[in-house]
Amino acid sequence: MKISKNNVAVAFLAGIVLVLFIATVAGLFLYRKMIENLGEDREESFNEYSRLYAYIAEDPDSKLSIRIYKEISEYAVKNGCYVEMTGQNLSTRYSKADRINIAISSKVDGIILEGDESKETAALIEKATKNGIPVVTVLTDCESSSRKSFVGLNNYSLGTEYGEELAAIGEDKMMYPLSVLILLDRDDGNADDIIHSAIQESVTGRRIVLSTGVVDNSTPFSSEEDVMNILDSLDKIPDVIICLNDRTSESVYQCIVDKNLVGKTTILGYYDSETILKAINKGSVYATFAIQADVVAMQCVNALNEYNDTGFVSEYFGSSYVLINRENVSSYDSEGGTEDV
Repeated sequence: MKISKNNVAVAFLAGIVLVLFIATVAGLFLYRKMIENLGEDREESFNEYSRLYAYIAEDPDSKLSIRIYKEISEYAVKNGCYVEMTGQNLSTRYSKADRINIAISSKVDGIILEGDESKETAALIEKATKNGIPVVTVLTDCESSSRKSFVGLNNYSLGTEYGEELAAIGEDKMMYPLSVLILLDRDDGNADDIIHSAIQESVTGRRIVLSTGVVDNSTPFSSEEDVMNILDSLDKIPDVIICLNDRTSESVYQCIVDKNLVGKTTILGYYDSETILKAINKGSVYATFAIQADVVAMQCVNALNEYNDTGFVSEYFGSSYVLINRENVSSYDSEGGTEDV
């Protein structure tokens, strides 16, 4: 029996139509299921907090400020409140004054502020107070303001400890007179002055000669540039370099490595960054002093909570520094200080 070419063509076309029909039906079925799934009510999980606080850092990009904010935010959540770093992750960089105004406009329940002694900051703290927003200063105070409490560190004691380390370096290396360069933070004002004065007092009568340099730590680039310029301007590299800022510490270490001066000068650092801890372990940095960020965080949040609960709070909460050197660096946990081993 012969099958005509027309019949074959008709059968082939019918098969194509059938396949397309089945694909269309399947597609419509899947599309309908997707629409039904999208239309399902889903219960969103979220947390409610009784209070919203703002943390305003001098330099939001500083490793120290980021570390303190991390500790503050974690402790706050455990205690039923939420802390945000005002001005963080925005396309525009806002000044500290702008960020204080943002916090006030947001009607937060409290502000944790890295203070300073400027009239502008004091006026903004007064503005927050008049708007019913208590302010707690941290690390650096604003004594002339209406802040409710200051969570600070004993900078005089820190200066004395730096002096003791200088004496130990002198005795260890038998280098007298010991030349020491202290690198001050251009914007840290009173805190660095207190540390500097305490170092001077603690080395009085010893064969230790102090000099100072000022570093702009507003950005990592400016810090590295200032450190490089200061060292290049010296006739002789100092026996010891003391850094009073986290950025300065890393900039000095990097500069010493780049200039092949490791072992020719001794670095006393500030802050427990991973870079500095590794350098201590290798012997490239003599020691560093670290802030107990978890303790500072707890005191900040507790101070605001106490004031909001009772209307009263202590004017000062103190915390101490931790010395990290080759003897304890292996047992030091940057998240929580030294461990018992």
